[in-house]
Amino acid sequence: MLEPPRVMLGGYAIKKHIGSTIALGFGVLSIISGLANTAKESGGVVLHFGGIIIILGALAYRSAKKRKLGEVKSSSLRKASEVCAMGCIITPLLQKDFPDNVINSPITILIIPLWAIIAYIVISLKKQKVEKKEKGFL
Repeated sequence: MLEPPRVMLGGYAIKKHIGSTIALGFGVLSIISGLANTAKESGGVVLHFGGIIIILGALAYRSAKKRKLGEVKSSSLRKASEVCAMGCIITPLLQKDFPDNVINSPITILIIPLWAIIAYIVISLKKQKVEKKEKGFL
């Protein structure tokens, strides 16, 4: 069966990491729109904060996925950076005035961090993909 062509960027297949690439794009757009709206009203700060959480979650997810696929070595520095990113993502959930913030901006304070945490946990719990070598003459 023919496989659809993969989009290559510098010899790198984007198809494997399309979800985190889209999330990074949304994060950058959220930061830009948050910065543009900061001068107009206070809602820009919320968008700016949500964009940072999206970017941190996408980077941690992509790093964990690359480890699971065997594209990069699983180092302690890589794992520590993922845990640090997750720690930054959890901070909105640990705020003193969390219930008030959820009422004012539920997407940024509750939904985006939970989405990032759940995605990271799901990819972390998957078993590492090990490619089997085919038996051949050599």
